[in-house]
Amino acid sequence: MGRLSCVLAAVLTATSLLPAHALAQSAQSGESTAAVLVPAKVIRGKATFYELQSGAGNCSYPSPPAGNLYAALSPREYAAAAACGGYLNVTGPRGTVRVKVVDQCPECPAGHIDLSRTAFSRVANPGNGMVGVTYRPVRNPRVGRPLSFRVKEGSSQWWLALLVIDHGNPLTSVEVKAAGGAWRKLARADYNYWIAESGMGRGPFAVRVTDNRGHRVTAKRVRLAPTVIQRTTTRMY
Repeated sequence: MGRLSCVLAAVLTATSLLPAHALAQSAQSGESTAAVLVPAKVIRGKATFYELQSGAGNCSYPSPPAGNLYAALSPREYAAAAACGGYLNVTGPRGTVRVKVVDQCPECPAGHIDLSRTAFSRVANPGNGMVGVTYRPVRNPRVGRPLSFRVKEGSSQWWLALLVIDHGNPLTSVEVKAAGGAWRKLARADYNYWIAESGMGRGPFAVRVTDNRGHRVTAKRVRLAPTVIQRTTTRMY
């Protein structure tokens, strides 16, 4: 995964957590969407810091977010990639910073958030190594760019893996439709790509994306072009 934590989670002291999760809302369109677990309004825990060694972590984004303000969550909070792409406000002794969830911290218990060094320095002195913090999810964060898509290496008309970029809130559903076909719901892998195991043909495709705040949008003419970042004019909100 390319993570190097500055402080081992094994030394983490017991933390006090508020109720851990709440169910997300259904999509505004009224169509059924899978519920996703999202953090409670405020979580009280601990923070350490690390640096990504390559890429942008378990969430598979092609590069770290602007300003290197990112975070890795415990397996429970990462939730098999359900948290990917969401934003958290983290508050510590020095102040508050907004970070994007891009990674998983396998050794972290729930309530331990692993920040980039840059983000950690906004909330505490890095010399402290580990500090008490609170963090909460950001509703409808300002992303600044429309949706982008990346088709994974090895994708073909017989197997498709699709990454959604710059969506703001965590996603609950991605569906794809080929010309003249029906909508097909993709399965999310724990590395944050959405998979059609038997493929979707040669494309181009329409892609319908739903987030955990009920926003649902459709982007058109996404091509079967592995490794290319395909930018659109479609925004989630």
